Amino acid sequence: MNKIVISGYYGFANAGDEAMLTSIVRALRGVQPDIDLTVISGNPAETAAKHKVKSIYRFNFCEIYNAVKNADMLLSGGGSLLQDVTSLRSLFYYLFIISMGKMAGKKVLLYSHGIGPIRNALARRLTKFVCGKADLITVRDADSEAELLKMGFDGSNIMVTADSVLALPVADKAIGQKILADAGVDLNKPVLGISVRPWADDINCFKVIAAALKQFKQQHDAQIVLLPLQYPTDLKSCAALADFLKMESGIFFLDKPFTTEEFLSLIGNFKLLLGMRLHALVFAAVMKVPLLAISYDPKVDAFVNTAGGVLAGSVEDISASRLLGVLEAAWDKPPLVQNEKMEQLRRKARLNLEETFALLRSAK
Repeated sequence: MNKIVISGYYGFANAGDEAMLTSIVRALRGVQPDIDLTVISGNPAETAAKHKVKSIYRFNFCEIYNAVKNADMLLSGGGSLLQDVTSLRSLFYYLFIISMGKMAGKKVLLYSHGIGPIRNALARRLTKFVCGKADLITVRDADSEAELLKMGFDGSNIMVTADSVLALPVADKAIGQKILADAGVDLNKPVLGISVRPWADDINCFKVIAAALKQFKQQHDAQIVLLPLQYPTDLKSCAALADFLKMESGIFFLDKPFTTEEFLSLIGNFKLLLGMRLHALVFAAVMKVPLLAISYDPKVDAFVNTAGGVLAGSVEDISASRLLGVLEAAWDKPPLVQNEKMEQLRRKARLNLEETFALLRSAK
């Protein structure tokens, strides 16, 4: 029985990160049902109960080190952990956890990471020093690989795969239908899903989005559902957008936390999804729902280009006229979900799991 310690931004009700953990745990147990998993979390009790794993508080460094020392591998569980836009402190924290794995003499895997932006010169050097010692780094897109190469990595321990969440199975739409019906949504009418997040000057951005949505709703028989992806962080953003929309008839705000399966199922019932958060877009791709993106980060652009979505603008340059045009074009003729492209992404996502067990076998 293998033992793995998993590090990441878990226990904070971020739908994307929780979905990543769900995908990692399901994938590992799909191969080895009795695998021993310990997850580093901001809310160990919740993480343990939700994912049926052992869990350690993220700042209990003695306990973390002891768990890593008794494990076969430290798995740094993906997402946008290695960037300094959020804060330098966050980046240094994850680098420190990664360094624990090598200090303990264990295999270290960076699993489906999105790298950067890392702008601080010291942080870039430290990232190269720490992550250069990892046994393998799988990255979710070519831009992440390019960022590592710019830092001076030789590429020998880097593999381009895809976001691990793309390996999740399609969810049962009935789950989302019940949630929508309970909220008053008419299941016989098409739904436009909206997912926004906080960002610099986001109020101006939300005003622009609301102006486009008001015009769109006047011209189309559409229901609009606001869906926060990180709870409660995104509630304020969705509430601000709701205020600008005046919450007239046909507009709904799902202001509750949901599980990964519920998010997938809800989005699977949308005709279109307009999203800011990366994993709102990833969920749409998993559920084969056409996706429109408002970009706040290069990782969003990279995914949209890879998945065949439509970029409606960025938080800096979005305009009501352009957004309305994109919405109307997509509503009248939804972009085809490219099954072949999605299957290629799914195969790449499954490579993360294959490489994990290959690395574990080499540790024996």
